[in-house]
Amino acid sequence: MNLSSYAEQAVRLANTAVRADGDSDALSTADACAAALGDCLAGSLTRRDLSTLRYLRDEFIAIFTAAATGDEKAAIARLNALLIQFPIQPEMVGHDDQAWHVHLASQGSVADRFAAGAVIGVSLTISQYSLSRLGVCAIASCHRVFIDYSHSRSRRYCAEHAARGNVSALRPEPSAPPGRATPAAS
Repeated sequence: MNLSSYAEQAVRLANTAVRADGDSDALSTADACAAALGDCLAGSLTRRDLSTLRYLRDEFIAIFTAAATGDEKAAIARLNALLIQFPIQPEMVGHDDQAWHVHLASQGSVADRFAAGAVIGVSLTISQYSLSRLGVCAIASCHRVFIDYSHSRSRRYCAEHAARGNVSALRPEPSAPPGRATPAAS
């Protein structure tokens, strides 16, 4: 089981809520959802799947937000509720000349399979790294979430803003003397 890929599904789903002005919800239609998450989904999406994915997106946003603000009890309570709602069914598989390893069984609806993987991925990530690794982008106008896998536990920005944020944090302000970098305002 690839822990990080399942956890990243939760990040991708939560970040479908962030839209450019005028863009429709990425989970409003099966085609839009397939465009946003298609490589993580197996099967034809139904209206129930879309509804379940929207619910799950809201829950992941709430979990990441609670974690980022230090409300551990709220984050864990929501995650435990999802673990009950979307139980995993692991199975041992061997393929492509690989040793036996664990996969999630392909049972249930498209959304249920996606949910089980994303929920267990986030749960195992928290178990391995800690709840403090779940974050929300530090740029005030951005609401994207991320998982901080850095060794220094210092990530502050989503993938879209990471390079720009790190560069701007080192850029001197116009009023600062040359050679003195000051953090950029977010």
